[in-house]
Amino acid sequence: MGQRSQIYIRYNVNYVSGAATPNPKTYNWKGLIARYFGWNYGERMISRARYVIEEIQNEFMKYKWKFGEKEELEKLKRFCETNFDMKDIVLSSDILKEVEDYNEGDLQYLFDQDNNDGQLFIDVTDVGIKYCFMSFYNKGEPMDGEHYMKWNCECKNHPDWHVPYKYMNRKTISYTERNIKKIDQMATLMMPGEIKSFVEDDYSYLLTSVL
Repeated sequence: MGQRSQIYIRYNVNYVSGAATPNPKTYNWKGLIARYFGWNYGERMISRARYVIEEIQNEFMKYKWKFGEKEELEKLKRFCETNFDMKDIVLSSDILKEVEDYNEGDLQYLFDQDNNDGQLFIDVTDVGIKYCFMSFYNKGEPMDGEHYMKWNCECKNHPDWHVPYKYMNRKTISYTERNIKKIDQMATLMMPGEIKSFVEDDYSYLLTSVL
């Protein structure tokens, strides 16, 4: 069956151009990045979450005009595909484009994707960055990195993901632990009502101009 997962980034931010001038202009940018992955699970998903959130915090939140630049958003999509810890890239597909091309724009398929390794949600507003992992968008409670690793990596034969075994060595465990701590320093865990609002938002405006 293979590994299947998704990463979603919703943004709704304001940018004031010429704030020091008599006639400043305010821009509002909102949208959704939705990527479908194979072979993205466990420590790999955690790694992507850490570096994507870090890029948003250090670049996009500092220079909010980047949310209005197509090339910058394309770069953020590439960040989703890059595993900086493993020095590897896994290509993803654009869920929005597939919904428009193959599902006649039916938005119920936006989050209802084949999945067995969970979903990452990142929500960006002027207030800051929120995130959560979900086993599936409408099942269970929002998970932080620790709970996601327990859900995705622990089993009867390996009940503690912090202990090395043949599929995960000490080095991988150590950087995953650091990544989880870093995520929680940069972003706030979403509440159940917030993930519900994220999923139930109206994204129909995106179907006429998919980024």
